[in-house]
Amino acid sequence: MYQAAVVIHVISAVTWLGGMLFLVMVMLPLARKSMTPGQPGPGLALLREAAKRFMVVAWGAMILLAVTGAYLAWEHWGIRPGVFFTEDIRFLHILRVKSGLFMLVVMLSLLHDFWLGPMMMDRLDQARAAGLPPPQNLARRIVLMTARVNLVAVMTIVVLAVLLIRP
Repeated sequence: MYQAAVVIHVISAVTWLGGMLFLVMVMLPLARKSMTPGQPGPGLALLREAAKRFMVVAWGAMILLAVTGAYLAWEHWGIRPGVFFTEDIRFLHILRVKSGLFMLVVMLSLLHDFWLGPMMMDRLDQARAAGLPPPQNLARRIVLMTARVNLVAVMTIVVLAVLLIRP
C-alpha cells in the first residue's frame, strides 16, 4: 500500500505542477499572441477553456495529494498530531513548512479559481463585447499575483518533498 500511495502522490504532484507550467509557459503566451493591441483575441477563449478543464484535474490532484500525504505521514512515518506539532526534528520541520505551503496554495487556489478568476473573466468579456481594451486594474493584478504566488509555492513544495526523502 505504501508504494501505491507514493506513486499516486508523485503522479498527482507532477500532473498538478506540470499543468500549471503548461498553462503559464504555453497557453498564456499563445493567448497573448492572438490578442490585437488593447483587445482580447480568440486565444483568450482557448486559454479560458484550457484553464477550466485543468481546474478539475488540478483539484483532483490536490485532493489526492492531501489524502496520500496524510496517509504516508500517518502509516509510513508514524506521525501523529501530537508529534507533528511538538517534535523539533529536521524532517518534521520540513514537513510542517511543506504542509503549511500546501494549505496556503489550497486557499489561494480557492480564491483564484472560484472568485477572482471568474470575476476577471467576466470583466474581460464585458470589455470585449463593448469593444474596449482589457481592464488593467487592481483586480487583474491580484489575479495574476495569486497565480504566480501559487506557482512558486507549488515548486517550493516539490523541492521540500525532495528534501524529505534525502537528508
